[in-house]
Amino acid sequence: MSARLLRALSLSLALALGAGAAEAASTAWILTTDYSTFGRLRAVTAGDPTTVSGDLAVVPGDAVGRQHGGLVYVVGRGGSGVVQVYDPGAGFALLNEFSVGAAANPQDIAFDTAGEAYVPCYDQAVLLRIDPVTGTILGSYSTAAFADADGLPETAWCVADGDRLYIACQKLDRANWYGPSGPGAILVFDMAAEAWVDLDPALPGVQPIVLAGGNPYTRLLIEGSTLSVGCAGWFGLADGGIERVDLDAGASLGYAVTEGQLGGDVLAIEPDGGAWLALVADASFRTSVRRAAAGGVTTLLAGNDWVHADLWLADGRLHVLDRTIGASGLRVIDPVSGADLGGGVIGTGLPPFLFVPAEAAPAAAPVPAVASLQVGPATPNPCNPRAQVALQGRPGAVLAVSVVDVRGRRVASAGVVLDARGQGGYVFRGVDAAGRALPAGVYRVLADDGSARAGTAVTLLK
Repeated sequence: MSARLLRALSLSLALALGAGAAEAASTAWILTTDYSTFGRLRAVTAGDPTTVSGDLAVVPGDAVGRQHGGLVYVVGRGGSGVVQVYDPGAGFALLNEFSVGAAANPQDIAFDTAGEAYVPCYDQAVLLRIDPVTGTILGSYSTAAFADADGLPETAWCVADGDRLYIACQKLDRANWYGPSGPGAILVFDMAAEAWVDLDPALPGVQPIVLAGGNPYTRLLIEGSTLSVGCAGWFGLADGGIERVDLDAGASLGYAVTEGQLGGDVLAIEPDGGAWLALVADASFRTSVRRAAAGGVTTLLAGNDWVHADLWLADGRLHVLDRTIGASGLRVIDPVSGADLGGGVIGTGLPPFLFVPAEAAPAAAPVPAVASLQVGPATPNPCNPRAQVALQGRPGAVLAVSVVDVRGRRVASAGVVLDARGQGGYVFRGVDAAGRALPAGVYRVLADDGSARAGTAVTLLK
C-alpha cells in the first residue's frame, strides 16, 4: 500500500471518529492574509485571557474555512481553487490537499451525514460533491437554472442541516459592477437524493427560497427551523438587512433588522439572545460593530476605514478581527457595552481575515477515554491480517469491543472480560462479523466499559 493511500485512509478515519485532545484546547481558528498569495492559520482560545497561538499552517491568501469531524478544512477561493485538510490533533499536520479547478472559484464546504463534501462555486454554475479523502469529484450538479442574465448564480456560503444543504445565491450582474440583479435566493439541495428541492411546485422548473434582499453576503446561520443571513444589497446603499427564513415553510420571514436601522451594509452577523451583533460598513465604507436590540441600535466599536473583518461570539465575549494598519489583530469586547475585555489588540501576525469556529460536539459524542480504561497500540501495525491489542481497565470489567471502518461503520464486535489485574486483550483478525476478509485500510478498535471509551487505530495491508 502506498504512503499516499495510507495517508488518505488515515484522513478518512479521522473524519469518522473525530480529533484528539489538541482540538479541545481551541475553540476557533483565525485565517490571516498577506492580501496577495498566502495567508496563515492560528488557533484562538476564548477566555480570560483570550489567547492566540503562533502560525500553524500556510494557507491561500483568499480562503475560508470549516471545522468538521475534528479536522479543519481550508478552501482557497479565487484562482487558488484548492482544499486543504489539517489535523489539529496531530500538530496541525496537512493531511491532504486537492484542487477543484482554478476556474471554479470554490466558496465554502459542507458535509453530508456520510462524510462526503459539497462545494459551491462562484465562477462556474456548479455544485461539486467531493470525496474528502482522495479529492475525487464524485458529482457535479448544475446551478445554471438559478442564474440571472449573465449565466452565473454566484453561489457562496452554504450550510448543511441533516440531508438538506442550503446555499446562498447572490445573483450578481457582472456587467454592472457585480451589483445585485434582483432578490437573492437560498438554494436547497437534498444530499440523500442528490437533487435540487423545488420550493414552489406551482411554478415551472425548480424554485429556490426567494429572499427579500439582494446579495446574501454573510454566513448562513441555522437555529432550529430558522435560517438567518445578512443581505448586503448594493454596497453603499441601505437596501438590505438581516433576513430570516422559515425552513419548514421554505419562505422568507423578512428582515429582523434593516440596513437602514443598522446604518450600513451587513458584512457579518452573530445572534445574541434576542439581539443581533452586526459588522456593518457605512456609505463612506467605514466599518463598525453594532448591536441591534429592542432598545435600538448602538455602536460597540468604530473604525476609521474598512478595517473590521469578522465577528465571533463565544463565552459571552465578542471577538472582532481588526485589520487597522499598524494595529491589526484580535479585539475582545463586551457584546452589550463594547468595553474592551482583551487589553487592546491581540496580535495575529498577518492581518486577520476570518474566524473558523469549531463545530459543536455531536449529541452522541463518544465518552472521552479516562485513566481507568486504556487501549494499547496494535501490534504489529500495519498488520496482515492479525494484530494484538492490549486492554486495561477496572478488574473484572466487561468491555464491549468494536471494530469500525473509515466511515464509522461497525464491522466486527466482541466482549472481553478483564482479569483480576484489570488486563485483557483483543485480537484483530482482519475479518468482519461474518468471517469475511476485510479490505485493506485503516480501522479503529474501540473499547467501552459503560462509563468510558478508548480506542486505537490499526492498518490492514493486503
